[in-house]
Amino acid sequence: MNMLNKGRWTMRFVGLAAAMLATAAGAQQTKVTIDSGAVQGAQADATLVFKGIPYAAPPVGPMRWRPPVRPAAWKGVRDATRYGAACPQGSEHKEPWAQVGPMSEDCLFLNVWRPAHAGKYPVMVFIHGGGFTYGAAGVPLYDGVRLAARGAIIVTINYRLGRLGFFAHPALTRENPDGELGNYAVMDQVAALQWVKRNIAKFGGDADNVTVFGESAGAGSVQILMGSPVSKGLFHKAISESGAGSSPLFPIRGGAINAEMLGTLWAASLGLKNATAEQLRAIPLAEVVKNGRAFPFIDGKVVAHSPGEPFYRNAEMQIPLIIGGNSNESSLGGMTEDAAKALLGKDFPALLQSYVALTGKPEAIAAVDLAEDAGFVLPSFALADQHAAAGNKTFVYYFDQVPVDQRAAAAGTDHGGELEYVFGTKAVEHRWDAQDAAVSKMMGDYWVRFARTGDPNGGGSPRWPAVTAPPTTYLAVGAKTEAMRLQPIRERAKAAAMTDARKKWAAMPQP
Repeated sequence: MNMLNKGRWTMRFVGLAAAMLATAAGAQQTKVTIDSGAVQGAQADATLVFKGIPYAAPPVGPMRWRPPVRPAAWKGVRDATRYGAACPQGSEHKEPWAQVGPMSEDCLFLNVWRPAHAGKYPVMVFIHGGGFTYGAAGVPLYDGVRLAARGAIIVTINYRLGRLGFFAHPALTRENPDGELGNYAVMDQVAALQWVKRNIAKFGGDADNVTVFGESAGAGSVQILMGSPVSKGLFHKAISESGAGSSPLFPIRGGAINAEMLGTLWAASLGLKNATAEQLRAIPLAEVVKNGRAFPFIDGKVVAHSPGEPFYRNAEMQIPLIIGGNSNESSLGGMTEDAAKALLGKDFPALLQSYVALTGKPEAIAAVDLAEDAGFVLPSFALADQHAAAGNKTFVYYFDQVPVDQRAAAAGTDHGGELEYVFGTKAVEHRWDAQDAAVSKMMGDYWVRFARTGDPNGGGSPRWPAVTAPPTTYLAVGAKTEAMRLQPIRERAKAAAMTDARKKWAAMPQP
């Protein structure tokens, strides 16, 4: 063998040996010991993946409608290569993002993705959407492989949904009158963040650099957690995607409508007029899940305010924030002319005529644009203004990218449509072109840079200015990504929507 060929074979051998060592190192890293026992994950591309890790004990039997507690320790090594069961939910939701697989009340699991290379990484904890009634951490849309490969630990979590997650009844209150009641889903989210604080260093994560991000109901959860007394110190940055911020929450008791009243009426509808706690917990799961839409309410301990209200009290966490919405939030439904009238009151007629002039659309269509602005997009912008005025780094986006196969006919980016770009998971029913791929790379980079430093800028991406004084500065994301300022008419709509929201917050009785 001549010296040239010998050198080539030597280099090939060295490369093969290095690859084998990297694979062996990855295999060793997939076994991690946490505070409840050892877990064995797997390697996926340039990341290590751990699925189905219990962060709390199963909330079943006597633990239904109780705050979460730590999971029992296990012996040996627990398999962490498959997602845990999704939390129970109705079967009528058929969108691809909600294809959740097996369901069980034993559902308090989380999943962790980390880069294969050793290091200390920022942590990003994702709270899924679904109207607090549907969805799961294991939906393919939320696969963290590509986002983690950018240099972050990605955690996705299940939490109790519907009536299992939000339920109050006098019988449950009597069990624990001074304890945490009703908002069990939010308690689950807090328990997951506590798990992260205790264990994420074992996966290479920095427990002192945690970003919570969520979409829709998950974004509303982010806002609730930013104003909750029980989540202080558990995260250090936040991203709220299509979470609005103007919704008023009713109380657990008091006022014309409250959570205990609704719980009592539901139990009575099942023949349990004077139900005991034991009788409530014995209700078959199918009955609990049936027509089981439910939402957070103010309990005074876990959920202390409506989601946006702390921002107007300067009482939210003083941390860096990204917040924004999409160009076709009306895809969620309910964005009608009547909804706009209810949101805007006496300001509606003048604003509608201004929107007709701004958009050039007929009144009926312009009313939908006004409704989605007033109900979803502009409240987020308003919270950003308040948060920035308190001295916090705040960044606003308006997302308007649509996959190439839908681009010609789409009214804009649907509610939740940014997620496949953030996670880089291209929804199975969509096609992407080079523009879609570029936007996905940009969004993932923005999110991970923000998680790392509190500022999304860098890496050659378009400059994203922080919010200063109104009119709100935001980043318009799409075929052309650029910084913009809110037009005067949308500023007026924003002010009108939040004036109405603040009146509703003030009128809501406290528990």
